[in-house]
Amino acid sequence: MTDFTKAKKWLNDADAVIVTAGNGMAREEGLDILSEENFDDLYGDVAEKYDVHTIGDALDKKFASWTEQWTFWSQLINNYSLNYEPSESMLALKKLLKGKEYFIATSTFAHFFENAGFNENRIFNAFGDWTKMQCSSGINHGLKDDREVVRQFIAAGKNATEDLVPKCEVCNSEMELHMPLNAHFYPDTDANARMRWFLTGNEDKKVAILELGVDETSPQLLDPMVKLVEQFGDWHYLAADLRQDDLPDDLQKRSLAFDSNSYDLLMNLAK
Repeated sequence: MTDFTKAKKWLNDADAVIVTAGNGMAREEGLDILSEENFDDLYGDVAEKYDVHTIGDALDKKFASWTEQWTFWSQLINNYSLNYEPSESMLALKKLLKGKEYFIATSTFAHFFENAGFNENRIFNAFGDWTKMQCSSGINHGLKDDREVVRQFIAAGKNATEDLVPKCEVCNSEMELHMPLNAHFYPDTDANARMRWFLTGNEDKKVAILELGVDETSPQLLDPMVKLVEQFGDWHYLAADLRQDDLPDDLQKRSLAFDSNSYDLLMNLAK
């Protein structure tokens, strides 16, 4: 039995599938926050003024005004989320999960899985979701959808003014992206709770965990999941990016690590 055949059997036999998706999966969907390719062409004003040349560096930068900040954020969200089209990898994942009980835990923040048609109540965005916004005061006043704000900024272009900057309905502070850009970030506790209930409800069932593009930037999607598989005897672990010797000795018979990437693994599993 080949590794892919065994992996397909584990997925087919599973009562539930847990997907962990990281930066590698985001790259499959067109968003590479560490790449310098095309950044200066797309966001030349930002690159020149703030000497940043990747999306990641630009997201970490505090801009001179909220108008400027929201103009840039809106360009990103418009490019990568509002105009998103699912990749081959995402379509293959949908095929694999069709008819399955599933939960997706992801450090990608660009609303990819929701846009691709997965159940929003079965997704935990560990690093937030930039189609939502939060109060910049540091107090948790809840989350709001920011996509209409984004559309207004895109329509205004270089003529965007301060009155377009969204304000908190509770305290009138400016709103910022729901991402861990500073100490103000509050994880989505409702989604986190739903995931915990999902894990608890499947402890005694057959479960397959499918790792897609998780790296050292999101260890909370890696180590805890491996420990769960160690704990529950009917759980299996499938890893796109890891090597087999990256996994604990006691998991060798219940894990497959392909030392590859999300695209190659999903294409082979979906055949």
